[in-house]
Amino acid sequence: MVGEDTSELLDLVSAQMKVIQIARVKKSCRRCERMVQPAAPSRPIPGSMAGPGLLAQILVSKFDDHLPLYRQQEIYARMGADIPDSTLLDWCGRAMKVLAPVIERIEAEVLISAET
Repeated sequence: MVGEDTSELLDLVSAQMKVIQIARVKKSCRRCERMVQPAAPSRPIPGSMAGPGLLAQILVSKFDDHLPLYRQQEIYARMGADIPDSTLLDWCGRAMKVLAPVIERIEAEVLISAET
């Protein structure tokens, strides 16, 4: 072997919408004769189907990229996920409530650094 040449290619791997199924095994307890099952994993928005990656995408698209929710709804529909813009609005508001402590902490750090 004489050597090796390396080249780079910048490409875009398109986003995909996936439904992730979470299976939790139910078992019967022989001692107490009750059904037992592990707790479901926590979700950013309890009771919602929205995963953390989708919520992050919605918020970044809305607030950083200034992409209205109705246009995001059109994009997600093309990807095969028919999510009403009213649902996107609900998820956006609820995600912001979850992130409120983080936002407050960042704002406090910015104010402290601005004062010095």
